[in-house]
Amino acid sequence: MDKSSPAQNWQIPVAMASILMGILVSLQFRNQTTANKSTSKQPELIAMIKNLEEERDKITQELQATRARLSEIEAKLVQEGTGFGELAKQMAEARMQAGLMAMKGPGVTVTLADSKRRPGPDEDAYFFIIHDADLQTLTNELFAAGAEAVSINDQRIITRSSIRCVGPSVLVNTVQLASPFVVKAIGPAKEIEGGLRMPNGFFDSMAMLIRSGGEVKINSSEEIVTPAFGGSMSFRLAQPVPENTKTGAVSAAHS
Repeated sequence: MDKSSPAQNWQIPVAMASILMGILVSLQFRNQTTANKSTSKQPELIAMIKNLEEERDKITQELQATRARLSEIEAKLVQEGTGFGELAKQMAEARMQAGLMAMKGPGVTVTLADSKRRPGPDEDAYFFIIHDADLQTLTNELFAAGAEAVSINDQRIITRSSIRCVGPSVLVNTVQLASPFVVKAIGPAKEIEGGLRMPNGFFDSMAMLIRSGGEVKINSSEEIVTPAFGGSMSFRLAQPVPENTKTGAVSAAHS
């Protein structure tokens, strides 16, 4: 026979409820503390990012100044007719091919801009802004149509360039860019525009953006100027392979 009193019977569930309540309060406090710590670090992270961007800009300026000085020296050697003249010409040609020299010539300018209106409840917000994939596609189409030099908002596109989305902006050559995007391409204007306007081509792929209020327009010009690539071209791991060496043999030797 159970001799426990009614008072003792209700004390057990009350005690269990109190324990559970204490655990929930403790967890909530811990989560709030973690959130506060994360929030408190935001100014520190913002300052760190700003310092890194300033350091990047400083290094870029120094790199551009060094390259400009090197070009002056090479030009002087060519003018003086020294034995280094031919070598200087070859170096200048190599820099031009690598995108390390500003270029000018006839071509087109393609301007892309986000829609200025907000999407409605039944509209897809994806088609209201320019994405990194759009810029990648455009760049590929420009080169395929005969472009010899391409830049996006004065960021020269070379073989080592990257175009990717970072939050509300697009990162090109580690530089944050935002709409509108001005893409310049040196090359045969008629062929380039024809390639972009061909059926199922770039302009067709941007039809939904245009319907949503975005902008995609192209203009030809007798002189387009694309700046030189301003980033680093140094290699840490990759090494040149002699022309008379088969890559398969090199790969097997290092495996």
